[in-house]
Amino acid sequence: MKTSARARRVGIYLRISDDRLKNEKGVTRQEEDCRLLAASLGWRVVELYVDNDVSASDRKKVRKNYRRMLGDIESGHIDAVVAWHPDRVYRQPADLEELILLVERTDTEIRTCLTGLVDLNTPAGRLNARLLGAIARYETEHKAERIKRKVLELVEAGAIHNSGHRPFGYERIYEGEGPRRKIIEDRIDEAEAMHVRDWAKRALEGESLYSLVVDANTKGVRTSTSGPWSYQGMRHLLMSGRIAGLKEHRRQVVGKAVWPAIIDEEDHRVLRALLSDRAEQAKANGAQRTSTARKYALSGLVRCTCCTEDHIRMRTSPSSNRRGAVYRCPPKGDGGCGGRTIRIEDLERHVETLMFRRLEQVKPPEEAAPDDPRPALEAKVVKWERRVAELKEELLDGDRPAREIQEAVDTLNSRIAQAQREAAQYGVRDRVLDISAEELRESWEDYSAARKQSVYRSVIKEVLVYPATPPKNVFNPSRIKIVWR
Repeated sequence: MKTSARARRVGIYLRISDDRLKNEKGVTRQEEDCRLLAASLGWRVVELYVDNDVSASDRKKVRKNYRRMLGDIESGHIDAVVAWHPDRVYRQPADLEELILLVERTDTEIRTCLTGLVDLNTPAGRLNARLLGAIARYETEHKAERIKRKVLELVEAGAIHNSGHRPFGYERIYEGEGPRRKIIEDRIDEAEAMHVRDWAKRALEGESLYSLVVDANTKGVRTSTSGPWSYQGMRHLLMSGRIAGLKEHRRQVVGKAVWPAIIDEEDHRVLRALLSDRAEQAKANGAQRTSTARKYALSGLVRCTCCTEDHIRMRTSPSSNRRGAVYRCPPKGDGGCGGRTIRIEDLERHVETLMFRRLEQVKPPEEAAPDDPRPALEAKVVKWERRVAELKEELLDGDRPAREIQEAVDTLNSRIAQAQREAAQYGVRDRVLDISAEELRESWEDYSAARKQSVYRSVIKEVLVYPATPPKNVFNPSRIKIVWR
């Protein structure tokens, strides 16, 4: 190490990995010791670099002030560094090697309160630094293994992890005070659980998540972190095993949990399949939704019969004569006739009357209908799940190439998920029809347009609109034909 007659211009580097209270007491204690060491060496402190509550082991997180310190060494602003311990400066071999190259190039001296000189300019000094770095890396990895084992123990027991936000629908009971307090229980919060059950029921009846989000935010229902609901937040909540009293690990249900369920397991399985299917459909279609809720309950069901081969979907349009919005056939350039219209208010009133009349006459079957595909789908799922278990056993035996077995497992899992989605979609209609026509009529006016639409889609395949007859300004029910499911 070269010596210099002048006092070194020193930068003090301070770091604490975990400071949940954000009171900086740890780095303050380090600073006091570092300033005493600098003073004893006759060095002048010109800069302070503090990375509080920042780990040096996580390569994904940038230590901003550490990077600033390296830049100041490179520019010559400082030519010495004081830290409390070497592991405050580096814990990763890559960080140490970068520092070694910089120190050799700039003749920077590094001192620590606990180990003294960190000599990176000699082979023996670099060896010692690398050994200390290896020990620090080992301690980090060993700690990570202990944490992983603890997490696995909690997963196997279905216990509560002592981290994360309070889950919506539950009241969290703590032991102790402050951010390090221990979570001892999650109890159902009935006020929030009421919303969870309502959203789950409506999603199971086919209502879109977008409309649930709009409804929740309109009513002022906030998330557990006091924020507004988003599509992803609503989807995550309704797909989670937590609300069914199940423990999840890496997005897979692994067993029963210690907290109580808000909805039953069967509804959870169907919700998971339904919402997964909707997400895949949106992804496949490249859907970029510009509106979060449908304005009209029959949107997407109304078709014009101007084309005999394939009925054309009619679009909503403001009326030119101020009699209210209408469904209008698309222009000829888009495959329609461009002229046929029908007033939305009149059509909805007529279809509503016919639907209730039909629901009053039709009773849900007590047993599965002959064309119900669910028994066959369930049998396939059982067979495929059994085969997946067999393949996993083969993987452990090592008799076949692992890649070949994994590809087969992935294919079977894809088939299982698809079968579960098909069964869930078929069950939407049964859930809608499970309520009596009288009960549905009583609550109908309180339903949103999106919720009404989920009911319509469960019983109606399409609403056909035929040409108008004189007088054309009067609604004629004979123009309408409903194709029931």
